[in-house]
Amino acid sequence: MAREILPHEGRVRAWLSRQWRGTIDVDDVLQEAYCRLSALGAIDHIENPLAYFRRTAHAAAVDAIRHTTKNIVSMTESDGFDVLDESPSADRVVEGAQELGRVASLLASLSDTCRRVIELRRVEGLSQREAAARLGVSENVVENHIVRGIRKVTAAMAEQDAEAGKDAEEQEDAHIGKLRFH
Repeated sequence: MAREILPHEGRVRAWLSRQWRGTIDVDDVLQEAYCRLSALGAIDHIENPLAYFRRTAHAAAVDAIRHTTKNIVSMTESDGFDVLDESPSADRVVEGAQELGRVASLLASLSDTCRRVIELRRVEGLSQREAAARLGVSENVVENHIVRGIRKVTAAMAEQDAEAGKDAEEQEDAHIGKLRFH
């Protein structure tokens, strides 16, 4: 166990943190995974220790979530009126989806390496070192691409916003002009 499973704890810990984003106690889940693994008679049948450890940790996390949802106290209908709904309004959801599409199209205009660096660092949450290893480049290359890529995307967004503001202003001026002549 110490030779085949334990060396993968850091990777499994990071994976759990990314997958479950604060909904579980990673230490508790890892402890449960170790308990389950130690209950096995032997581990020499395991072909891929990392995958087996990750799968065991995933099962422990799912069980932990199930356990917490069973402990939720039900409310009466009138109790629900005192609950503040913090979910975004429909227009904010649509606006967010449009903004995400806008960013995605701007990312698509970047070079493959630059886009991939931003996806690995900002979307998948990999460290600079992990992103460099995955892409087979130096950490310096990752750092340069992330800086250049984000600058290009933000500059393009600012330019689009300025154009949109200018178009709106021109439309408003045209509308006011029509009102004067009628």
